[in-house]
Amino acid sequence: KKMFHLPQSLQTLRKRLLLIIALILASPAWAQEVDPPAFAYLLHCSGCHLEDGSGDPPTIPDLRYDLGKLLDSPEGRSYTIRVPGVTDALVPAEEMAALMNWMVGFLYPERTEFQPFTTEEIVAGRENPLYDPLRFRQQLIATQAASEALK
Repeated sequence: KKMFHLPQSLQTLRKRLLLIIALILASPAWAQEVDPPAFAYLLHCSGCHLEDGSGDPPTIPDLRYDLGKLLDSPEGRSYTIRVPGVTDALVPAEEMAALMNWMVGFLYPERTEFQPFTTEEIVAGRENPLYDPLRFRQQLIATQAASEALK
């Protein structure tokens, strides 16, 4: 099984962000005001996808663009819950579902029709993780593009 590894520069950035977050958490007043899914995004996602979701394409997807396209198909939705950031995060499945739903609202506030992710979907995704998400995503996007061209 191949594991996905972050480039060294992103690993360093992630470590720095985690240190900053840990220092901020030392303030009990701030910790009580934080939105749990937003904080979970900062802690578990922003190290790679950055605070605004822009990532580092093509290695780290730009969630502001890619996620919206992926949510439009069952295969894309399945992909989003099988990537290492979802399957490997030390976040309970229920909280991960809340985080995924928060991300959709945060990145796509205009999206009015969206079926929220469920705890059961997250559990199923974790039972079937992707070991080469970049290749899988490239194939999925190519398939989606071909399908759209036929319409």
